[in-house]
Amino acid sequence: MNLSRMPEFILVNTQIPENLGASARAMLNFGQKKMSIVAPKFDLANEKIIPLAAGADEILQGLKVYSTLGEAIKKLNIIIATTNRTRSIKKKQINFDKLCKLFDDKRNKVGIIFGPEKSGLNNDDISMCDFLLKIESNVKFSSLNLSHAVAIVSHEIMKNQKLRLKQNFIPVLKNNEQASKSELINFFSLLENNLEDSDFFLVKERKNIMRQKIRNIFNKLELTSNDIKTLLGIIKSLKKTSKK
Repeated sequence: MNLSRMPEFILVNTQIPENLGASARAMLNFGQKKMSIVAPKFDLANEKIIPLAAGADEILQGLKVYSTLGEAIKKLNIIIATTNRTRSIKKKQINFDKLCKLFDDKRNKVGIIFGPEKSGLNNDDISMCDFLLKIESNVKFSSLNLSHAVAIVSHEIMKNQKLRLKQNFIPVLKNNEQASKSELINFFSLLENNLEDSDFFLVKERKNIMRQKIRNIFNKLELTSNDIKTLLGIIKSLKKTSKK
């Protein structure tokens, strides 16, 4: 796969240094090279990382580090959350075939996020995602090691891409490009500030849940940059009207 079309593998709040090294190794095994990490729970100079990478130094050398998921996804426009848990936030499911179709359009910048080992991704993280990707596993024992999940996703992407090349697949591209997460984050910030000013969040204990629900609504819509501009214009117009 062309490097520019490769997805970004984003590890969030990773707790075990060995898993960073093993994940880097798994990615390179199956041709993936773009990795980011968000607020890891260990020092990146930890001596346990390199041995588990087993020679995948180029992945670790190119590793991008962020303090928040919002910073990590700003330049991306489609975010996939990996999870094996049932979630209260309902998201569209995506399989590996549909995931790989996203790479056909070079305008798409796709991120695949993996949560911490103990608890997985939280609802705040998932509210910023467009799709959920579930790895089929034993329903009675479905929890996967982080590096194993990274390996499976990397392998499925490589396998799917090779199959499409054999079939001489010609992609059909959409005309509209999905808005970047940076644009969505700015929109959410303006919307939530206005809702705060208008006392929308009356029950403070439920504010975070309402924020997640609102973000989930808009992430389902696959908004374009023009859609975001229109929504921003509506909010600003309503704000002006309310001041009169």
